[in-house]
Amino acid sequence: MANELKESMVKEMISNYRSTSNYLVVGYQGIKALEFDQLRKDLRKKKIYLGIVKNSFAGIAFKEIGVHGIVDLLKGPTAIVTGEDDPVLMAKETIEWSKKIPFLSLRGGFVDGAMVSAGDISNLAKLPSMPVLRVQIVTGVHAPIAGVAGAFNAVLRSLATVFQAIKDKQEKSDV
Repeated sequence: MANELKESMVKEMISNYRSTSNYLVVGYQGIKALEFDQLRKDLRKKKIYLGIVKNSFAGIAFKEIGVHGIVDLLKGPTAIVTGEDDPVLMAKETIEWSKKIPFLSLRGGFVDGAMVSAGDISNLAKLPSMPVLRVQIVTGVHAPIAGVAGAFNAVLRSLATVFQAIKDKQEKSDV
């Protein structure tokens, strides 16, 4: 019976971790229960999830889904932070909470198909979030197009002014 329970827990981890491609591994030794609950609630509001894991089960699950590098980070009390969409937001929130709760230690992770160190995650947290990046891209693409359209409009206005001047000159000479 105990083995069936363990297998079931590993299968659930595999299912959860396959559905996302961003994982951060954090240590939490020494965190008070109330702080931990507040952390989980705050992250959950932002669609970021923090789950305490048994290292041996998590190791099996990550090996099964092909993320072998995470296994080296599973030492001591460990929690896995996962997010659905934005790895930048996930990194920012984890870094912010590690500042509020010094016992929360960022060990590393796996973001968009690559192993990342704690330093890489800190650098990732400095980037703008995905919605901001999208706006910057759209603005960057739109600006040259607006410039070209403005230049064409200026040429057309100048041409219209020249034609109007020619028309006015001909009308004066006909009179």
